[in-house]
Amino acid sequence: MKPLCLLLTLLGLLARPAAAQTVNVDAAERYWEMAAALRQDQPLTDAMWAAFVAVPANRRYIASVFGESDLKAYRRAIEVTYRPSLDSLRRARLKANSWYYVLNDEYRRREPEFRAYLQQTAQQPGYLDLMYQLAYEFLPARARHPVANLQLAYVAIGNDAISEQQGLVFSLKSAIDWNKPKAGILEAHEVHHQLRPGLDFSFADSVDRPLLNALHMTLNEGVADLIDKRVQLRSPADSADIYDWLLAGAPAVLHKLDSVLQATAARPTAPRPALRYYRRLSNGSNGHLPGFFMARIIERQGYRPQLLASIDDPMAFFLLYQRAARRDKMRPPVFSAASVAYLKRLQKKYIGPARQAMARQVVR
Repeated sequence: MKPLCLLLTLLGLLARPAAAQTVNVDAAERYWEMAAALRQDQPLTDAMWAAFVAVPANRRYIASVFGESDLKAYRRAIEVTYRPSLDSLRRARLKANSWYYVLNDEYRRREPEFRAYLQQTAQQPGYLDLMYQLAYEFLPARARHPVANLQLAYVAIGNDAISEQQGLVFSLKSAIDWNKPKAGILEAHEVHHQLRPGLDFSFADSVDRPLLNALHMTLNEGVADLIDKRVQLRSPADSADIYDWLLAGAPAVLHKLDSVLQATAARPTAPRPALRYYRRLSNGSNGHLPGFFMARIIERQGYRPQLLASIDDPMAFFLLYQRAARRDKMRPPVFSAASVAYLKRLQKKYIGPARQAMARQVVR
């Protein structure tokens, strides 16, 4: 949070050497203030909505999770969920299993539970030590340290969590439900993004940057998914959803990616896919698909030490997957020789210079 932001509630300081955590619940409190007005059958005006969206945690979360049309639909779902005069429409939308209405109805029905969780978390976040412990399992020794001045915030919209330079933002539903199989796994996943050493490829040739970004996102989410998705996959309540979301379609995605790599290697001067192509290829998951599938196979074949040793290198992640996939009895897809050769060329071209640039920044 920026210092100028109005923090209605700033609680939960945890002392650590050279590190402190703050928990901000302003966005969630503002949601319930808005819901209280809607329960009086007041319309959700543009001014009311603009004030809600302007809360810093809401603004950051919305920018990361919602597209413009999605946000408009979500706003309507909030209004219908709480206004008594629109109750018949709410019931119809719930009967049709419309996701935004189902989600907001959970926030409505579970408000006492969510408020109690928020109060307890703000007073003393019980997961802070645990989230670091869980995240460290999938980090090299040099990255096992607390995040200085970590900012944590909670919102009462959506069902997701984000990790950015400014800190972590959790939806209340995800914070409660995603942790049911094992406490702290959601927070550990998000703080892993803060701690994993990464490289800056902004200096790369413009034609290579979309692919480099796509490979980076796959590594970034795939390794972090070993913290929480692996646990959820063992949970009877979550396993079917995780399988359908991240595992069932992964082989098809890998085959398509292999085709793209082959085509790029064969015609280096031809037009290349933009980043939005790779986002569509991963079903908008920003790397969870096929990242978790790949990381799971790497882990299954005992290559965690090699994975952590090259945790900043997206090409190494794909090449290590290739090595693990060839050994795996389930016969997952492997990349063609042309694709492997192309990944090695990208690795040789960019990893050394990126690491040198990072070392110069550290020295400064």
